[in-house]
Amino acid sequence: MIPQSCLLIETKKFPILDGEKDEITNENMYGKALCKYLEAQLPSIGINVPFYCNEDWGWWLETDRNGFKMALCIYSDPDANPNPERYAILPSIQNGKKWSWSKFRSIDNSKNVLETIGAVEKLFKNDSDIRVVTRHDDYPF
Repeated sequence: MIPQSCLLIETKKFPILDGEKDEITNENMYGKALCKYLEAQLPSIGINVPFYCNEDWGWWLETDRNGFKMALCIYSDPDANPNPERYAILPSIQNGKKWSWSKFRSIDNSKNVLETIGAVEKLFKNDSDIRVVTRHDDYPF
């Protein structure tokens, strides 16, 4: 995991949406309201959101920032009842370097990952309805 690439937010802003319980694969893996929020807000800070979808572990939100593509993996607090108030946001790219056969060397993606996470963190911190925003080295739940 890239150090300080995980976010934890606390808010009542993203309740379970109508019909979301029927969409999720596994119990308590909510996050559609947060995905819809990010889909609407991220383009204003230069991050496009081509799509988002439910996965068995949570929600996948595809992002594109200046040609750098990765997803934000969104997890709700598994112990929340009834509405989650804590969400973890992790990058889909967890290793800073990857091998490029075409360049025949390792490519460091950690800067791009951390810049994207930093932009999302700033968006959250500027929203007065999101009371806590913290960074972590790994999955915080």
